[in-house]
Amino acid sequence: MEGINGYFVFPFIFLLYCVVDGLRTRKLIGKQADKPFVGSPFTLTPRFILNFLFAAKAAELVERGYRKFKDRAFQLVRNDGHIVLLPLAVLEELSNIPVTVASPNSALEHDLLGNYTGLNLILESRAHHSIVQRRLTPRLGLMTPRLESEIKSACDEYLPDSRDWVEFQPYKALSKVSARLAAQAIVTPDFAHNPTWLDISVEYTENLFRTIVIVRLFPSWMHSFVCYLLPSFWNGQRYMRRAKRLLCPKIEELLRANDQGTWKPQPTEDDSNVLNWLVDTVKGRDRNAEIIAHVEVLLALAAVHTTLLRMVNVLYDITEAGPSLLAELRAEIEDVAKRSGKWDNSSYERLHKLDSVLSESQRMSPPTTLGMKRMFYQDYTFENGLHIPKGTYTAMPIYAIENDPEHTFNPESFDGLRNYRLMLKQQAIDGDDDTRPFRFSTPGRTVLNFGYGRHACPGRHFASLVLKILFVKLLTEYEFKFLPGSKRPQNLMAHEFLFTWPWDRMLMRKKSEGACPF
Repeated sequence: MEGINGYFVFPFIFLLYCVVDGLRTRKLIGKQADKPFVGSPFTLTPRFILNFLFAAKAAELVERGYRKFKDRAFQLVRNDGHIVLLPLAVLEELSNIPVTVASPNSALEHDLLGNYTGLNLILESRAHHSIVQRRLTPRLGLMTPRLESEIKSACDEYLPDSRDWVEFQPYKALSKVSARLAAQAIVTPDFAHNPTWLDISVEYTENLFRTIVIVRLFPSWMHSFVCYLLPSFWNGQRYMRRAKRLLCPKIEELLRANDQGTWKPQPTEDDSNVLNWLVDTVKGRDRNAEIIAHVEVLLALAAVHTTLLRMVNVLYDITEAGPSLLAELRAEIEDVAKRSGKWDNSSYERLHKLDSVLSESQRMSPPTTLGMKRMFYQDYTFENGLHIPKGTYTAMPIYAIENDPEHTFNPESFDGLRNYRLMLKQQAIDGDDDTRPFRFSTPGRTVLNFGYGRHACPGRHFASLVLKILFVKLLTEYEFKFLPGSKRPQNLMAHEFLFTWPWDRMLMRKKSEGACPF
């Protein structure tokens, strides 16, 4: 009898949990009953089931809600509460709401489990945002020769040097290239080629996202327990400690010299990096070697992950598009090189077709399907009457918006020169990158992968330049194709994030006569 009773204990507990979790779902939905619920026809569906559905097919769920309620806010439910998806109509107002009312950083920290991953530091320190925007971006012209030299060196080291077709792993090879390039902007020359720092730049990011993807499968009350069971969590902690041991002595030395007035970063190539600028500008509790080192790792995460994702997908997209697009891109590079006389930073601004390919690749395979994320610290009512209660997490369905047939013609097809033709049609070839429409680095009302308004990604201009330098090198000196019988490798979706499979392979060979202009 005792055995029979024990046999029924666990099913009974699970059933009870499902009932309680389902009631919590209904209560959550009821708090904002004016917003339609998407994800299940039943409001009593347990949250853990809704969370699994979101983790497996977030893009599909969000697109379904967007198509049905395009001009309204709607809600989804995850383990950590509900997400309110905002309509495009509130974009301008949303982008101008003060951070004391609706915080993009708090929303990011919420998504990336800041308390467990160390990303909660972004709530406490914002110095890096203004430094990238005000110091790094204006100095990209100065940095261009250094980045070109770095790409030459990295390609020689990490890509096969063979005139015959050989297999290679794009993700693995380009992750090292991406880390080398990011290091040129993030750390001082002492660390730009340091193998420990380059290893941290790649491995910390990979372990952090493994932790996030797995932990978010579980209810919030289990996060602490699940984290401590994951090797990726402990690896991330170990990489952060290694980074601090590596960087802190140099940071402390610079802080002392800066405090004594004997050192200040000069407008030279060697001094133009985020670490130096942080030391020179941070104040208060942020003026601490460990905090600065921590920020440096988080900057490497942002730079390496997003740029690497784009490198791999652009390579796949150009290869899949075939020889016609490839010929157009190579002809453009050759034409710009001839007309420029001297190849420099301004030459990349004239690679309009390559820029168009970057935009189209990002439209088809963005790093996330949700954007414009905010955590509301106060009740807020938009001008159209939409009310958002305090404590609500909101986002916009940016992937669904950009791929809406009303915004993008034939969105299912990759058209590398789509934006180039739009530039020509609207005579938008010339002008400043910040205001010129249809540019990879220019956010638009329906193109929100880099954000929008004053909170747009400050590193987008650096990413654009790095990608163009890399593909000028790859397209003029190498050839690529997929393995026999295979097609373009598919991306992986987990929650709202997109990833490339690290072990996919391609064929490549070095051209017998390369024509790289730098």
